[in-house]
Amino acid sequence: MLFRSDQANHQYDLTDFDTALANDNLPSVSFLKPSGFEDAHPGYSDPLDEQRFIARAIDALEESPSWSSTAVVIAYDDSDGWYDHQMPPIVNPSANSSLDVLNGPGVCNTSNGFQQDRHTPKESLNGTFGQPVFGRCGYGTRQPLLVISPFAKRNFVDHTLTDQTSVLRFIEDNWLNGERVQPGASFDTIAGSIDNMFDFEDRKSTR
Repeated sequence: MLFRSDQANHQYDLTDFDTALANDNLPSVSFLKPSGFEDAHPGYSDPLDEQRFIARAIDALEESPSWSSTAVVIAYDDSDGWYDHQMPPIVNPSANSSLDVLNGPGVCNTSNGFQQDRHTPKESLNGTFGQPVFGRCGYGTRQPLLVISPFAKRNFVDHTLTDQTSVLRFIEDNWLNGERVQPGASFDTIAGSIDNMFDFEDRKSTR
């Protein structure tokens, strides 16, 4: 598996990103996690603070030489806690049927032929059957996923089924020749692609 020989801590302060950007020395991929008060988490983060963080980061990128080859993906890990009228598809069975009661006691969902007791514990740890290892019954509540880039399609809403690991899949497809970081064990194995949000050919023709 990839990266097992590199266990270094690659987490840095946000100011290090600012320094790398100012020096036109950004790595191929960066993940930015704002401070708690700016992270849009319901209960302790003000949406205005979150928007200021996003605007600051994107403004700085747009003013840099890096912008012409940059894609920013904005993803969230929590909803605001409000009701969603659209039921998400269930793509993975649960590890603990006593905690997940979706459409009946102890039943994650039987769509796609999956039930919580389909795999043995050993199989679930290995992520066999082309599915990720057991986790929680998912997908969960829908979340926004935004792409801001010179390559992004304009005035476009993509209806491709994606989740946060679709971002990881995009990275793997572009920099790892499609090899998965942990094949068969994480959701990037089955995640939808975000490629439909981009138009790389049109961007090339306008240069």
